[in-house]
Amino acid sequence: MSFALICTSGFADILPLARQNRADPYAVHVPASPWLELLPCAWRIESAGRIDAEGFEVEPINTREIIEKLRALNCPPESIAICLLFSPLNPSHEQEIASALAIEFPQARMVCSHTIFPHLGEYERTLATVKSLGLEVPQQLTTESVREKNKDDLFATQLEEIANRMQQQILDAAVSSVVREAMDCAAALFLPDGRMISQARTLPLLSGSLSPAVKGLLQAFPIEFMMEGDGFLVNDPWSGGTHLPDFVLLRPIFRHGEIQALAVCVLHHQDVGGISPGSVPTHATSIHQEGIRIPPVRLYHRHILDENLMGLLCANSRMPENLKGDLRAQWLSLDCGVQGMQSIVALNDFTECCEAVLLTSEAVTREALRNTPDGVYCFEDALDGDGITNELIPIVVQLRKSGDAITIDLTRCAPQTLGPVNASRGAVWAAVSYFARMLAPHASSNDGCTVPMTLETKPSSIVDPTFPAALNARTNLIKLLANSFIGAWSQARPDHVPAPNAGEVVVLSLSGARSDGSSWMFTEIIASAAGGAPWGPGGSGVSTDVGNTRNTPTEVIELLAPLRVERVAIRQGSGGAGRHKGGDGVIRAYRLLEGEGSISYRGERHSIAPQGGAGGQPGVCASARIEQSNGYIEALPAKARASWRAGDLLVIETAGAGGWGAA
Repeated sequence: MSFALICTSGFADILPLARQNRADPYAVHVPASPWLELLPCAWRIESAGRIDAEGFEVEPINTREIIEKLRALNCPPESIAICLLFSPLNPSHEQEIASALAIEFPQARMVCSHTIFPHLGEYERTLATVKSLGLEVPQQLTTESVREKNKDDLFATQLEEIANRMQQQILDAAVSSVVREAMDCAAALFLPDGRMISQARTLPLLSGSLSPAVKGLLQAFPIEFMMEGDGFLVNDPWSGGTHLPDFVLLRPIFRHGEIQALAVCVLHHQDVGGISPGSVPTHATSIHQEGIRIPPVRLYHRHILDENLMGLLCANSRMPENLKGDLRAQWLSLDCGVQGMQSIVALNDFTECCEAVLLTSEAVTREALRNTPDGVYCFEDALDGDGITNELIPIVVQLRKSGDAITIDLTRCAPQTLGPVNASRGAVWAAVSYFARMLAPHASSNDGCTVPMTLETKPSSIVDPTFPAALNARTNLIKLLANSFIGAWSQARPDHVPAPNAGEVVVLSLSGARSDGSSWMFTEIIASAAGGAPWGPGGSGVSTDVGNTRNTPTEVIELLAPLRVERVAIRQGSGGAGRHKGGDGVIRAYRLLEGEGSISYRGERHSIAPQGGAGGQPGVCASARIEQSNGYIEALPAKARASWRAGDLLVIETAGAGGWGAA
C-alpha cells in the first residue's frame, strides 16, 4: 500500500524519532527504527504553514506545493495521513489540505489527525493517525516477553509491576515538564538492609544510583528509628546522592509494626537554586554554586509534612511551586508503593522470596561472566573539557574478569576537575549497574546483578571527587563510562557486543523574560544515537545506555516558552560507516520569539568522535550554535552558557554513533 504522511515543515522524522526512549533499557543494542522502511523519507511530505500555541495562524498553508510533491512520487498515494502541529487548537490547515487533496487524489483514503487524537502531543497524534489508516509497526518481542518464567520470576514480576506503578504515579502527578514529559525520575523497592529488590524499567541513570542513596539514608536514619508514615530526603552527593536537582525520597513499608521493605523514588527538580536557572551551571567550580545541598533529613513524620523544611527548600528555588508539586508527586509515588506492597509483604515467605530473587539475578549475571574469556580489557575515552577549560579529560577503564566475577578499575581516570563534570561514586554506580544488567538482560533488575562487580576508584578523581567539588554536569561522564564498559567488553566478546554508542546526551536549560516581564524556564534532554551491531545498524536519535528520557513535545515547549521549534530531525549521515552503520544523531532548532533569554548547554563529543567497533568508522562529532538575527553565527563549546535575543535561532546537532565492522 502506498502511504503518504503530510506533516509540518521540519518534522518529517517525527515517527522514526518517536519520543527517543526505548522499551527495554537493558537490551544490549538499540536497532534502527522500522519506520524508516515502513514509511520512506520520500513519502513523508513536509508542509509549509504554521499554527502557534494559541491556535493562531502565523504562516499560511501552501496546498499547491504539497500536491506537487505527491505527484512527484512514483505512484499515487492510496492513503494519506495529515498531521500538523497544533491542529487540535486550530484544524483549518488540515482541513484545507484535505479539501485540496480530495479533488486531486479522489481515490485516496484520507484522515486528519485532529479527528483521531484531538489532544496535544505531536508524536502520539501522528502515530494514532497512521494507525487508523492501517499502517502499524509489527509487535516486537522483548527480552521480557520471550523469557521462560519460573516461580522466582513471577514474584519478581509482581514487584516490578508495583515499581512501575510508582513510576507512573510520579508522571501523572508531576508539575515540571522535565518529569511529566521527559520522564526524568525513577522508582524502586528495597529490603530494610538497603538492597534493591526491584525497580521500574525506565531510566538507568537514576535507578542505578538509588542503592548508594538508600545506604546513605540508612546510615543517618537506622531502621529502628523509623516510624510508619515517615519520609526521608537526600540529595547530597557525599551521602549517596548524584547531583543537587535529584531528590531521593524514602518511605518504610510496615506490617504488624515491623519494617518489611522500603519504597524509594528519585526525581530531577526543575530548579534548586545555585548561580544559574535550572541549577545546572556549566561554569560552577564548587557544589555551593549549584544549589541547596540536603543531607539526609526527615521530611515527613507520621504522614505529616515538615512545613518549615519544605519552606526552606522552596525558598531556595526559582520555581518553588514546581518544587513543592514535584515533591508531592514523589510522596504520592511512595504511597502507591506502600499500598501496592501490602499484600506482598503479608506473605509468610516474603523475605525468603526476596532473597531467592536476588540470588537468581546474581546467578544469571555470574553465568554470563563465566561464559566470557578471562582477561584484562581496556578502553579509553575523554570528556570535551569541564566547562572552565576545553582541555580533554581522560577516561580510562580497565575490566579485570576472572571466572564469575569482575573488577571495574577506574583508578586511572583523570583527577577531579575544577568544572562540574565530576561524578560522585553514587552516580558512577549507575554505570556499573547498567553494565551488570546489560550482561544479563534476562535477569530481574535488582542488586543481585551487581554482586559479582567490584568497583575501584581513586579519591579526588573525576569518578570519586572530594568535597566541595562541582558535579552538576555528571551525566555525560556516566554515559562515557557506560560506553567505555561496552567498548572494553567488546574485546572479550567481539561478535556479541555492538560498537559504542554516541556517548552524548544534551541537557539544555533555557530561561528568560517575556516582553511583559514574566519569566519562563524549562529543561530539555536531547538524545544522540546507538552504535552499529554485529547483526544490524544502530538506532538514530535514541537515548542509549544509562539514559532513557523522553524528548519534550514541540507542542508542550511552545506552550511553556516564547519559542518556536523550527526543526526536529535525524541528522542524516552522522552515523559511522561500517558493515552495519551507526545511528545518526538529531538536529533540534529553537527560535526565540520575544524578549531575551539565557542558555545553559551541557553537551559532549564536540572534539572526540564516537568510536566504531570491529573496524567500523567513527560517528560525526556534535555541534551547537546560535544563528543571530543579524546574521552572525556564534559557535558554542561542549559546555556553554550564552544569552540570546528575540529572532535568534539555537541549533543543536548531536553526534552520530560508531559503525560496526569494516564495510
